[in-house]
Amino acid sequence: MRPIRNTLPVNLIADARPALVVGYGKVGQRKVKFLRECGVRVTVVAPDAEPDDSETSFLRRPFAPGDCKGAFVVFACTDDKHVNRAVLEDARREGVPCCCADLNWAEGDFTTPAVVRAAGATVAVSTNGASCANAKELRHVLGEFLQSRDAERILVLGTTDQILPVERRAAYHLPPEARREMAQLLYGMKGVEGLVVLNTCNRVEVAVHGSVAVASVKRLMRFHRLAENEYFVLEGDAAFRHLVKVTAGLESAWTGEFHVVSQVKDALEASAAAGMLSGRLKGFFDDVLRVSRDVRHAIGDLLDVKEVEESAVDYLAEKLDLSSARIVVLGSGTVGSAVAKLLAGRQVTVVHHGEALPPCDALVCALSAAAPVVTEAVPGRLVVDLGMPPNCSPSVGAVSLDDLKNWRRAETGALNEALKRAEAVIAAAIAERKEPENGNV
Repeated sequence: MRPIRNTLPVNLIADARPALVVGYGKVGQRKVKFLRECGVRVTVVAPDAEPDDSETSFLRRPFAPGDCKGAFVVFACTDDKHVNRAVLEDARREGVPCCCADLNWAEGDFTTPAVVRAAGATVAVSTNGASCANAKELRHVLGEFLQSRDAERILVLGTTDQILPVERRAAYHLPPEARREMAQLLYGMKGVEGLVVLNTCNRVEVAVHGSVAVASVKRLMRFHRLAENEYFVLEGDAAFRHLVKVTAGLESAWTGEFHVVSQVKDALEASAAAGMLSGRLKGFFDDVLRVSRDVRHAIGDLLDVKEVEESAVDYLAEKLDLSSARIVVLGSGTVGSAVAKLLAGRQVTVVHHGEALPPCDALVCALSAAAPVVTEAVPGRLVVDLGMPPNCSPSVGAVSLDDLKNWRRAETGALNEALKRAEAVIAAAIAERKEPENGNV
Protein backbone atom coordinates (compact mmCIF):
# COMPACT_ATOMS: atom_id res chain seq x y z
CA MET A 1 0.00 0.00 0.00
CA ARG A 2 1.34 3.42 -0.96
CA PRO A 3 2.20 5.68 1.97
CA ILE A 4 0.17 8.84 2.39
CA ARG A 5 1.66 12.05 3.80
CA ASN A 6 0.10 15.27 4.99
CA THR A 7 1.33 18.11 2.76
CA LEU A 8 1.35 21.91 2.88
CA PRO A 9 0.48 23.51 -0.49
CA VAL A 10 2.72 26.53 -1.21
CA ASN A 11 4.16 28.42 -4.16
CA LEU A 12 7.93 28.76 -3.71
CA ILE A 13 9.35 31.95 -5.17
CA ALA A 14 12.01 30.79 -7.63
CA ASP A 15 13.43 33.82 -9.50
CA ALA A 16 16.63 32.17 -10.84
CA ARG A 17 17.57 30.52 -7.54
CA PRO A 18 19.80 27.41 -7.88
CA ALA A 19 18.42 23.88 -7.93
CA LEU A 20 20.20 20.54 -8.17
CA VAL A 21 18.89 17.55 -10.10
CA VAL A 22 20.76 14.27 -9.63
CA GLY A 23 20.13 11.85 -12.48
CA TYR A 24 19.09 12.64 -16.05
CA GLY A 25 16.85 9.84 -17.21
CA LYS A 26 13.23 10.45 -18.20
CA VAL A 27 12.27 11.54 -14.69
CA GLY A 28 15.27 13.84 -14.32
CA GLN A 29 14.60 15.42 -17.70
CA ARG A 30 10.99 16.09 -16.71
CA LYS A 31 12.11 17.72 -13.46
CA VAL A 32 14.62 19.93 -15.28
CA LYS A 33 11.96 21.04 -17.76
CA PHE A 34 9.57 21.78 -14.88
CA LEU A 35 12.21 23.80 -13.00
CA ARG A 36 13.20 25.76 -16.09
CA GLU A 37 9.56 26.69 -16.70
CA CYS A 38 9.48 28.05 -13.15
CA GLY A 39 12.52 30.25 -13.78
CA VAL A 40 14.92 28.20 -11.66
CA ARG A 41 18.67 27.98 -12.43
CA VAL A 42 19.40 24.25 -12.74
CA THR A 43 22.52 22.13 -12.31
CA VAL A 44 22.43 18.44 -13.29
CA VAL A 45 24.77 15.83 -11.83
CA ALA A 46 24.78 12.61 -13.88
CA PRO A 47 27.69 10.60 -15.31
CA ASP A 48 25.89 9.71 -18.55
CA ALA A 49 24.02 12.99 -19.17
CA GLU A 50 23.98 14.33 -22.72
CA PRO A 51 23.73 18.14 -22.44
CA ASP A 52 20.73 19.26 -24.48
CA ASP A 53 19.93 22.61 -22.86
CA SER A 54 22.26 25.61 -22.96
CA GLU A 55 20.45 27.15 -19.97
CA THR A 56 21.29 24.19 -17.71
CA SER A 57 24.70 23.38 -16.16
CA PHE A 58 25.78 19.72 -16.52
CA LEU A 59 28.31 17.94 -14.30
CA ARG A 60 28.98 14.60 -16.03
CA ARG A 61 30.11 12.61 -13.00
CA PRO A 62 28.63 10.58 -10.15
CA PHE A 63 26.98 12.34 -7.23
CA ALA A 64 29.38 13.28 -4.42
CA PRO A 65 28.73 14.35 -0.81
CA GLY A 66 28.56 18.13 -0.58
CA ASP A 67 26.92 18.57 -4.01
CA CYS A 68 23.72 19.76 -2.33
CA LYS A 69 25.41 22.69 -0.62
CA GLY A 70 24.02 26.06 -1.72
CA ALA A 71 21.04 24.65 -3.59
CA PHE A 72 17.54 26.07 -3.20
CA VAL A 73 15.96 22.63 -3.68
CA VAL A 74 17.29 19.19 -4.65
CA PHE A 75 15.72 16.41 -6.73
CA ALA A 76 17.04 12.84 -6.46
CA CYS A 77 16.06 11.24 -9.76
CA THR A 78 18.45 8.37 -10.43
CA ASP A 79 17.32 4.77 -11.00
CA ASP A 80 19.42 3.64 -8.02
CA LYS A 81 17.58 3.82 -4.68
CA HIS A 82 20.88 3.84 -2.77
CA VAL A 83 22.15 6.90 -4.67
CA ASN A 84 18.83 8.64 -4.14
CA ARG A 85 19.05 7.89 -0.42
CA ALA A 86 22.59 9.34 -0.34
CA VAL A 87 21.33 12.49 -2.06
CA LEU A 88 18.53 12.80 0.51
CA GLU A 89 20.94 12.41 3.42
CA ASP A 90 23.38 14.95 1.95
CA ALA A 91 20.55 17.44 1.46
CA ARG A 92 19.52 16.96 5.10
CA ARG A 93 23.09 17.70 6.26
CA GLU A 94 23.14 20.87 4.18
CA GLY A 95 19.65 21.96 5.29
CA VAL A 96 18.24 21.84 1.74
CA PRO A 97 14.71 20.51 0.97
CA CYS A 98 14.88 17.33 -1.11
CA CYS A 99 12.40 15.50 -3.34
CA CYS A 100 13.03 11.82 -4.11
CA ALA A 101 11.50 10.45 -7.30
CA ASP A 102 11.28 6.83 -6.12
CA LEU A 103 10.06 4.90 -3.07
CA ASN A 104 12.18 7.22 -0.91
CA TRP A 105 9.67 9.97 -1.66
CA ALA A 106 7.81 9.53 1.63
CA GLU A 107 11.05 10.23 3.52
CA GLY A 108 11.75 13.40 1.54
CA ASP A 109 10.71 16.97 2.28
CA PHE A 110 8.32 17.71 -0.57
CA THR A 111 6.72 16.37 -3.71
CA THR A 112 5.89 18.09 -6.99
CA PRO A 113 2.18 17.98 -7.80
CA ALA A 114 0.64 17.47 -11.22
CA VAL A 115 0.72 20.96 -12.76
CA VAL A 116 -1.11 22.62 -15.65
CA ARG A 117 -0.61 26.19 -16.90
CA ALA A 118 -3.16 27.92 -19.11
CA ALA A 119 -5.31 31.06 -19.29
CA GLY A 120 -2.78 32.94 -17.15
CA ALA A 121 -3.22 30.49 -14.24
CA THR A 122 -1.17 27.70 -12.67
CA VAL A 123 -3.12 24.83 -11.11
CA ALA A 124 -1.43 22.09 -9.09
CA VAL A 125 -3.11 18.80 -8.11
CA SER A 126 -1.95 16.51 -5.35
CA THR A 127 -3.47 13.40 -3.75
CA ASN A 128 -0.86 13.38 -0.92
CA GLY A 129 0.66 10.29 -2.50
CA ALA A 130 -2.53 8.21 -2.63
CA SER A 131 -2.80 8.06 -6.44
CA CYS A 132 -0.56 9.62 -9.08
CA ALA A 133 -3.00 8.41 -11.74
CA ASN A 134 -5.87 10.37 -10.15
CA ALA A 135 -3.73 13.49 -9.92
CA LYS A 136 -2.81 13.24 -13.62
CA GLU A 137 -6.44 12.66 -14.60
CA LEU A 138 -7.56 15.73 -12.64
CA ARG A 139 -4.76 17.74 -14.24
CA HIS A 140 -6.01 16.69 -17.67
CA VAL A 141 -9.60 17.73 -16.89
CA LEU A 142 -8.55 21.07 -15.40
CA GLY A 143 -6.20 21.68 -18.33
CA GLU A 144 -9.03 21.27 -20.82
CA PHE A 145 -11.19 23.64 -18.78
CA LEU A 146 -8.47 26.31 -18.56
CA GLN A 147 -7.63 26.03 -22.24
CA SER A 148 -11.30 26.55 -23.11
CA ARG A 149 -11.32 29.62 -20.87
CA ASP A 150 -8.17 30.85 -22.58
CA ALA A 151 -9.80 30.40 -25.98
CA GLU A 152 -12.85 32.38 -24.84
CA ARG A 153 -10.97 35.64 -25.03
CA ILE A 154 -12.32 39.15 -25.33
CA LEU A 155 -11.53 40.49 -28.77
CA VAL A 156 -12.01 44.07 -30.00
CA LEU A 157 -12.10 44.70 -33.75
CA GLY A 158 -12.87 48.04 -35.38
CA THR A 159 -11.86 51.14 -37.29
CA THR A 160 -11.83 54.85 -36.46
CA ASP A 161 -11.29 58.29 -37.94
CA GLN A 162 -7.62 58.03 -36.97
CA ILE A 163 -6.97 55.29 -39.53
CA LEU A 164 -9.82 55.51 -42.04
CA PRO A 165 -11.09 58.81 -43.53
CA VAL A 166 -14.76 59.66 -43.35
CA GLU A 167 -15.50 59.11 -47.04
CA ARG A 168 -14.36 55.48 -46.74
CA ARG A 169 -15.44 54.91 -43.14
CA ALA A 170 -19.05 55.89 -43.85
CA ALA A 171 -19.79 52.58 -45.56
CA TYR A 172 -19.08 50.71 -42.32
CA HIS A 173 -21.30 52.81 -40.06
CA LEU A 174 -24.78 51.41 -39.74
CA PRO A 175 -28.15 52.91 -38.75
CA PRO A 176 -29.81 51.30 -35.70
CA GLU A 177 -31.82 48.58 -37.49
CA ALA A 178 -28.91 47.47 -39.68
CA ARG A 179 -26.68 47.54 -36.60
CA ARG A 180 -29.04 45.18 -34.77
CA GLU A 181 -29.07 42.84 -37.77
CA MET A 182 -25.28 42.76 -37.88
CA ALA A 183 -25.14 42.12 -34.14
CA GLN A 184 -27.52 39.17 -34.53
CA LEU A 185 -25.35 37.70 -37.27
CA LEU A 186 -22.20 38.10 -35.20
CA TYR A 187 -23.82 36.69 -32.07
CA GLY A 188 -25.04 33.71 -34.05
CA MET A 189 -21.50 32.71 -34.97
CA LYS A 190 -20.19 29.50 -33.43
CA GLY A 191 -18.21 30.16 -30.26
CA VAL A 192 -19.52 33.68 -29.53
CA GLU A 193 -20.58 34.01 -25.87
CA GLY A 194 -21.10 37.77 -25.71
CA LEU A 195 -21.10 40.80 -27.99
CA VAL A 196 -21.17 44.60 -27.77
CA VAL A 197 -21.35 46.88 -30.84
CA LEU A 198 -20.06 50.45 -30.48
CA ASN A 199 -21.04 52.69 -33.40
CA THR A 200 -20.28 56.42 -32.94
CA CYS A 201 -19.56 59.35 -35.23
CA ASN A 202 -15.88 58.45 -35.51
CA ARG A 203 -15.71 54.70 -34.89
CA VAL A 204 -17.36 51.37 -35.51
CA GLU A 205 -16.12 48.43 -33.49
CA VAL A 206 -17.25 45.28 -31.73
CA ALA A 207 -16.14 43.60 -28.52
CA VAL A 208 -16.58 39.83 -28.72
CA HIS A 209 -16.32 37.32 -25.88
CA GLY A 210 -15.79 33.74 -26.92
CA SER A 211 -13.79 31.31 -28.99
CA VAL A 212 -14.17 32.74 -32.46
CA ALA A 213 -12.01 33.16 -35.56
CA VAL A 214 -10.95 36.75 -36.24
CA ALA A 215 -11.36 36.18 -39.98
CA SER A 216 -15.05 35.34 -39.49
CA VAL A 217 -15.72 38.54 -37.53
CA LYS A 218 -13.84 40.58 -40.14
CA ARG A 219 -15.91 39.15 -42.97
CA LEU A 220 -19.26 39.80 -41.28
CA MET A 221 -18.19 43.39 -40.59
CA ARG A 222 -16.89 43.62 -44.19
CA PHE A 223 -13.46 44.59 -42.89
CA HIS A 224 -11.88 42.02 -45.20
CA ARG A 225 -12.20 44.74 -47.87
CA LEU A 226 -9.88 47.02 -45.89
CA ALA A 227 -6.10 47.09 -45.84
CA GLU A 228 -4.49 45.75 -42.66
CA ASN A 229 -3.59 49.28 -41.49
CA GLU A 230 -7.19 50.46 -41.87
CA TYR A 231 -8.63 48.45 -38.96
CA PHE A 232 -7.40 47.03 -35.67
CA VAL A 233 -7.69 43.75 -33.82
CA LEU A 234 -6.96 43.90 -30.08
CA GLU A 235 -7.20 41.48 -27.17
CA GLY A 236 -6.06 41.17 -23.59
CA ASP A 237 -4.41 44.24 -22.06
CA ALA A 238 -4.38 46.04 -25.42
CA ALA A 239 -8.17 45.69 -25.75
CA PHE A 240 -8.71 46.90 -22.17
CA ARG A 241 -6.37 49.88 -22.63
CA HIS A 242 -8.07 50.85 -25.87
CA LEU A 243 -11.61 50.73 -24.48
CA VAL A 244 -10.65 52.73 -21.38
CA LYS A 245 -9.18 55.45 -23.61
CA VAL A 246 -12.27 55.38 -25.82
CA THR A 247 -14.63 55.69 -22.86
CA ALA A 248 -12.50 58.44 -21.29
CA GLY A 249 -12.77 60.43 -24.53
CA LEU A 250 -9.07 60.18 -25.38
CA GLU A 251 -9.74 58.35 -28.65
CA SER A 252 -12.53 60.71 -29.70
CA ALA A 253 -12.44 63.19 -32.55
CA TRP A 254 -12.80 65.83 -29.82
CA THR A 255 -10.36 64.80 -27.12
CA GLY A 256 -12.06 64.45 -23.76
CA GLU A 257 -15.66 64.72 -25.01
CA PHE A 258 -18.31 63.18 -22.76
CA HIS A 259 -20.87 61.83 -25.24
CA VAL A 260 -18.86 58.65 -25.64
CA VAL A 261 -19.61 57.55 -22.07
CA SER A 262 -23.34 57.50 -22.72
CA GLN A 263 -22.69 55.89 -26.10
CA VAL A 264 -20.78 53.04 -24.44
CA LYS A 265 -23.53 52.64 -21.84
CA ASP A 266 -26.18 52.65 -24.56
CA ALA A 267 -24.26 49.95 -26.43
CA LEU A 268 -24.11 47.84 -23.26
CA GLU A 269 -27.84 48.30 -22.63
CA ALA A 270 -28.63 47.32 -26.21
CA SER A 271 -26.47 44.22 -25.87
CA ALA A 272 -28.11 43.26 -22.56
CA ALA A 273 -31.61 43.83 -23.96
CA ALA A 274 -30.80 41.52 -26.86
CA GLY A 275 -29.47 38.84 -24.50
CA MET A 276 -25.93 39.22 -25.86
CA LEU A 277 -24.10 40.58 -22.80
CA SER A 278 -22.26 37.66 -21.19
CA GLY A 279 -21.25 37.89 -17.54
CA ARG A 280 -17.58 37.98 -18.42
CA LEU A 281 -18.05 40.75 -20.98
CA LYS A 282 -20.16 42.77 -18.53
CA GLY A 283 -17.47 42.46 -15.88
CA PHE A 284 -14.87 43.55 -18.42
CA PHE A 285 -16.87 46.68 -19.32
CA ASP A 286 -17.61 47.40 -15.64
CA ASP A 287 -13.85 47.64 -15.16
CA VAL A 288 -13.51 49.76 -18.31
CA LEU A 289 -16.11 52.26 -17.07
CA ARG A 290 -14.58 52.41 -13.59
CA VAL A 291 -11.04 53.01 -14.84
CA SER A 292 -12.21 55.54 -17.45
CA ARG A 293 -13.73 57.56 -14.59
CA ASP A 294 -10.36 57.46 -12.83
CA VAL A 295 -8.68 58.66 -16.03
CA ARG A 296 -11.12 61.56 -16.34
CA HIS A 297 -10.40 62.62 -12.78
CA ALA A 298 -6.65 62.43 -13.45
CA ILE A 299 -6.78 64.61 -16.58
CA GLY A 300 -9.72 66.89 -15.76
CA ASP A 301 -7.54 69.95 -15.12
CA LEU A 302 -5.65 69.64 -18.41
CA LEU A 303 -8.13 69.56 -21.27
CA ASP A 304 -10.45 72.24 -22.56
CA VAL A 305 -13.13 69.72 -23.47
CA LYS A 306 -15.27 70.53 -26.48
CA GLU A 307 -18.20 68.36 -27.49
CA VAL A 308 -18.97 67.92 -31.19
CA GLU A 309 -21.94 70.29 -31.05
CA GLU A 310 -19.84 72.98 -29.32
CA SER A 311 -17.21 72.69 -32.03
CA ALA A 312 -19.91 72.97 -34.71
CA VAL A 313 -21.32 76.16 -33.15
CA ASP A 314 -17.80 77.60 -32.72
CA TYR A 315 -17.18 76.92 -36.41
CA LEU A 316 -20.42 78.66 -37.38
CA ALA A 317 -19.48 81.62 -35.20
CA GLU A 318 -16.15 81.93 -37.02
CA LYS A 319 -17.71 81.78 -40.48
CA LEU A 320 -20.98 83.70 -39.94
CA ASP A 321 -22.49 86.54 -37.99
CA LEU A 322 -24.72 84.53 -35.67
CA SER A 323 -26.69 87.58 -34.67
CA SER A 324 -28.29 87.71 -38.10
CA ALA A 325 -27.65 84.31 -39.70
CA ARG A 326 -30.58 81.96 -40.32
CA ILE A 327 -29.64 78.47 -39.14
CA VAL A 328 -31.47 75.20 -39.69
CA VAL A 329 -30.70 72.10 -37.61
CA LEU A 330 -31.72 68.88 -39.35
CA GLY A 331 -32.40 66.28 -36.67
CA SER A 332 -33.68 66.46 -33.10
CA GLY A 333 -31.65 63.66 -31.51
CA THR A 334 -28.94 64.12 -28.87
CA VAL A 335 -26.52 66.10 -31.05
CA GLY A 336 -29.15 68.06 -33.00
CA SER A 337 -30.95 69.11 -29.80
CA ALA A 338 -27.65 70.15 -28.21
CA VAL A 339 -26.77 72.33 -31.23
CA ALA A 340 -30.20 73.98 -31.12
CA LYS A 341 -29.83 74.61 -27.37
CA LEU A 342 -26.42 76.26 -27.86
CA LEU A 343 -27.96 78.48 -30.53
CA ALA A 344 -30.94 79.46 -28.38
CA GLY A 345 -31.83 83.13 -28.88
CA ARG A 346 -30.57 83.04 -32.49
CA GLN A 347 -32.58 82.49 -35.65
CA VAL A 348 -32.56 78.70 -35.42
CA THR A 349 -35.11 76.21 -36.76
CA VAL A 350 -35.14 72.48 -35.99
CA VAL A 351 -36.36 70.29 -38.86
CA HIS A 352 -37.18 66.60 -38.61
CA HIS A 353 -36.25 63.92 -41.11
CA GLY A 354 -38.53 64.11 -44.16
CA GLU A 355 -39.59 67.71 -43.68
CA ALA A 356 -38.77 70.37 -46.26
CA LEU A 357 -35.76 72.55 -45.52
CA PRO A 358 -36.55 76.28 -45.25
CA PRO A 359 -34.16 78.88 -46.72
CA CYS A 360 -31.14 79.40 -44.47
CA ASP A 361 -27.56 80.67 -44.31
CA ALA A 362 -26.29 77.55 -42.51
CA LEU A 363 -27.50 73.98 -42.26
CA VAL A 364 -26.34 71.63 -39.49
CA CYS A 365 -27.12 67.97 -40.25
CA ALA A 366 -27.38 65.61 -37.27
CA LEU A 367 -29.47 62.64 -38.43
CA SER A 368 -28.95 58.92 -37.96
CA ALA A 369 -29.72 57.81 -41.51
CA ALA A 370 -28.51 54.97 -43.71
CA ALA A 371 -28.01 57.19 -46.79
CA PRO A 372 -27.49 60.90 -47.56
CA VAL A 373 -30.65 62.98 -47.26
CA VAL A 374 -29.16 66.27 -48.47
CA THR A 375 -28.14 65.82 -52.09
CA GLU A 376 -28.11 69.30 -53.63
CA ALA A 377 -25.81 72.21 -52.94
CA VAL A 378 -27.44 75.61 -52.40
CA PRO A 379 -25.32 78.64 -53.34
CA GLY A 380 -24.29 80.67 -50.31
CA ARG A 381 -25.42 78.04 -47.78
CA LEU A 382 -22.84 76.73 -45.31
CA VAL A 383 -23.41 73.06 -44.44
CA VAL A 384 -21.93 71.24 -41.45
CA ASP A 385 -22.52 67.49 -41.53
CA LEU A 386 -22.41 65.85 -38.09
CA GLY A 387 -24.10 62.67 -39.27
CA MET A 388 -22.41 59.27 -39.49
CA PRO A 389 -22.93 57.84 -42.01
CA PRO A 390 -22.81 61.34 -43.58
CA ASN A 391 -26.16 63.04 -44.15
CA CYS A 392 -24.88 64.85 -47.24
CA SER A 393 -23.77 63.72 -50.69
CA PRO A 394 -20.19 64.69 -51.64
CA SER A 395 -21.56 67.18 -54.19
CA VAL A 396 -23.02 69.26 -51.35
CA GLY A 397 -19.53 70.27 -50.22
CA ALA A 398 -20.41 70.00 -46.54
CA VAL A 399 -17.93 70.45 -43.71
CA SER A 400 -17.46 66.87 -42.49
CA LEU A 401 -16.72 65.56 -39.03
CA ASP A 402 -13.11 65.04 -40.05
CA ASP A 403 -12.92 68.62 -41.40
CA LEU A 404 -14.34 69.94 -38.13
CA LYS A 405 -11.99 67.78 -36.10
CA ASN A 406 -8.96 69.04 -38.02
CA TRP A 407 -10.16 72.62 -37.57
CA ARG A 408 -10.45 72.11 -33.81
CA ARG A 409 -7.54 69.83 -33.08
CA ALA A 410 -4.22 71.32 -32.03
CA GLU A 411 -1.15 69.56 -30.70
CA THR A 412 -0.50 70.85 -27.18
CA GLY A 413 1.68 69.99 -24.25
CA ALA A 414 -1.50 69.63 -22.19
CA LEU A 415 -2.72 66.80 -24.42
CA ASN A 416 0.60 64.97 -24.14
CA GLU A 417 0.52 65.30 -20.36
CA ALA A 418 -3.08 64.05 -20.29
CA LEU A 419 -2.10 60.96 -22.28
CA LYS A 420 0.83 60.32 -19.94
CA ARG A 421 -1.40 60.55 -16.85
CA ALA A 422 -4.02 58.34 -18.47
CA GLU A 423 -1.40 55.72 -19.32
CA ALA A 424 -0.24 55.62 -15.68
CA VAL A 425 -3.81 55.13 -14.40
CA ILE A 426 -4.50 52.38 -16.95
CA ALA A 427 -1.21 50.56 -16.27
CA ALA A 428 -1.98 50.51 -12.54
CA ALA A 429 -5.49 49.20 -13.22
CA ILE A 430 -4.17 46.40 -15.48
CA ALA A 431 -1.70 45.36 -12.79
CA GLU A 432 -4.50 45.37 -10.21
CA ARG A 433 -6.74 43.21 -12.43
CA LYS A 434 -3.95 40.62 -12.65
CA GLU A 435 -3.17 40.62 -8.93
CA PRO A 436 -4.06 37.31 -7.22
CA GLU A 437 -6.23 37.42 -4.13
CA ASN A 438 -4.10 37.69 -0.95
CA GLY A 439 -1.03 37.25 -3.16
CA ASN A 440 -1.30 33.47 -2.82
CA VAL A 441 -3.42 32.11 -5.68
